[in-house]
Amino acid sequence: MMKEFSYDIIVVGAGPAGSSAAFTAAKLGHRVALLEKEETVAQTVRTSGVTWMDSISEFEIPEHCYNPIKNYGFCSPGNEVIISSDIPRAAVLDVRKTYRWLADKALKQEAVLYTNTSVTSAKRDSNGITLHTLSNKEEVLFHGKIVIDASGFQTVVAKSLGLVTQWKRFGAGAEYEFEVENADANTWWLMVGQDYSPAGYAWIFPLGGNIVRVGVGVGKPESTEDPNERLKQIIDKKLGPIAKLGKMKLIEFHYGLIPNDGLSRKTVYDNLILVGDSAGQANPLVLEGIRYAIRYGRIAGETAANALLKGDLTEKSL
Repeated sequence: MMKEFSYDIIVVGAGPAGSSAAFTAAKLGHRVALLEKEETVAQTVRTSGVTWMDSISEFEIPEHCYNPIKNYGFCSPGNEVIISSDIPRAAVLDVRKTYRWLADKALKQEAVLYTNTSVTSAKRDSNGITLHTLSNKEEVLFHGKIVIDASGFQTVVAKSLGLVTQWKRFGAGAEYEFEVENADANTWWLMVGQDYSPAGYAWIFPLGGNIVRVGVGVGKPESTEDPNERLKQIIDKKLGPIAKLGKMKLIEFHYGLIPNDGLSRKTVYDNLILVGDSAGQANPLVLEGIRYAIRYGRIAGETAANALLKGDLTEKSL
């Protein structure tokens, strides 16, 4: 017999938006399930993790989860400039530590985390939305009065319900995490121009110690460039500030997609809220989205919780 579980609120995706939504909804007293398709939270890293110290303070992110940045380097093929500050204004997150900290906050409020659980389809019913999933190689049904789709770029729930289609404009980013000979933990670099990326930019973001992330982002469909191939080229050529890093030992590779259609998508339907990349809530200028995901994730969780208390789960109420 197929397993079935029922919850007040089901959150799909244990990224920053999903975990934040689950935390808030569970804190407000509701039964919450948090579904994550990978075996562990943040098993795969899909972002460079840049944010601002104001957001670090706002969300009370612990010190072990980020590296503060005081200096901001900007580089084009013909010029370099560094802007310095006496105090850190920005930060580079340890993505795994941060995402797992956010998920742990939800679990401490008694949200239930189901890892290795992928949504295969979604259907409406008289009580809300039923999610058909493959959970640890078993078919499992999850029944939710409200579902929060925080599944990221793929927007799996809303897409399965026929409410949205694939994003037309988006950023594609490829990144290597390296241990390097010469790391400046206080300085990040943004590199612009055709040598680095058509319709995008490249970066060096330090994580502290001798660890840095070197990446390239490309706007789609404006460019057909493969960001991974362009990244290999600029590393092989040691362009700009990459040359200063010295010897580089590869730790791991990251790749991600982020919507760049702005707030063009509806975010609420009957019994359903979209949040984070599912809703296109990243900054369209530089495609930075973690702080928005946490903030709007908390709002989504609170909105769902309040709707349940009112007994009105319609689009208008949400």
